[in-house]
Amino acid sequence: MNEVVIRRKIRFDISNRLKIEELEDESFEQYEFRLVYSFLGKLLLANLWNQSEEDSEEGISKASLTSILSDTMVGYRALFPTMSSEGFLLDENDLIDKMLNDYLETGFIKKKSGKFSPVPFEQATSEKVTFVRGASVKEKVNFSGLGTYYDANENDSSIFPKSAEQLFMLPEYTLKQLYDYFNKQNFSESIPKEMLLSNSEFLVTWPTKANKWWDHNFLGKDKKLNLMRVGSAKGKQLYYLFRGTNYAKGFQLSSKLNLTNEKGYYMIRLALLNERGMVPTIEYVDKDNYVEIKSIFELPKREAAFLRVYSWPILNSESLLMDKGVFNACRVILERIGYIMKEVSQ
Repeated sequence: MNEVVIRRKIRFDISNRLKIEELEDESFEQYEFRLVYSFLGKLLLANLWNQSEEDSEEGISKASLTSILSDTMVGYRALFPTMSSEGFLLDENDLIDKMLNDYLETGFIKKKSGKFSPVPFEQATSEKVTFVRGASVKEKVNFSGLGTYYDANENDSSIFPKSAEQLFMLPEYTLKQLYDYFNKQNFSESIPKEMLLSNSEFLVTWPTKANKWWDHNFLGKDKKLNLMRVGSAKGKQLYYLFRGTNYAKGFQLSSKLNLTNEKGYYMIRLALLNERGMVPTIEYVDKDNYVEIKSIFELPKREAAFLRVYSWPILNSESLLMDKGVFNACRVILERIGYIMKEVSQ
C-alpha cells in the first residue's frame, strides 16, 4: 500500500470515526489540522486510562502524555507533507498545554498528585446536542474541536438530570440576576478618605476608546452600580461596589469571590455593563455546517474554555471553527446567561 493510499485511508478513518466534515472553502492544511487536532484530543482522553503495573496511583503523568502526543505529531508530519509547511508551524508543547488546561477547566479530565485521570461518564442535552464527558475508549462519539457529543436523538439523556451549565460548571444565574442581587445590598460602609485619595481605581463602565479595564479617574455619570478597588498591594486590595457617583459609601465584596485578577471580577463587570446595555458581543460567521467564531472577548475563564474545547483553532488566525449544531447548543446556554451572540458577514 503506497503512501497516498495510506494518507487517504487515515483521513477517511478519522473523519468518519469523529464525524468531521471538510468545508467547501477550507484549505487542505486547515482540514488536516482539524483532523489531527481532534484525533490528539481523542488520544489524550484514551491514554488517561493507562497505568503502569509498578504504579499503584491512578492516572498518567504530564510527561508521559506529552511524549505520546508529540510522537504522534512526529508520525503525522512524516506521513503528511503539508503538516511541515509554513502554515502548519505550531509549538507542540504549547498546543498540548492548552489542550490539557481546557480539558481541566471544563471537567473532561481531573488532576491529582501531578497525574491526569478520566472522569465518570456524564452527559447533558442542549437543543439537539448531547454534551458528553467521560466516554469510554470504545464509545463512538462525535468531536467538535476537542469536545465530545452525541446528536440528541442518538442517546437517551433522561437518566442524567444535570443541565449543561451544571455539567461544565457554568453560571446558573444571569447577568441581570447578579446585578439585581448586588443592587439590593446596603451601601452604607464608609471608605477611608486616605485610601480614596491615593490608591483607588474604578472599573471602566462608561463608553471609552481606550482599551483598559481600570482608571484612576471616575467618569461615570449614571446612577447605576460601579466597582472600585483600593490598595496598592496585588492580592490584598479591597473591592467595593457603590451606587451612582457616591464612591465614599459602598458595599465591600467578600474576599471569597477571588477578585485578585481580571478573571475574578469579570462576571461582575459584565453584569454592570449589561445593565447599561454595553455587554461586548461574540461575533460569528455562518458557514453551512460550521460556524466561525470571529471574536471571543475576554470571557470569564470557564466560559472561554467551554467555547475553546468545542472548537478548532484556525491556522494563522484568532478565530475558532465549531460544528454548527454544537454552536447552536452553546449559543442557547451563553445567551441564557446574558452574553450577546451576533452573526456578521465574512
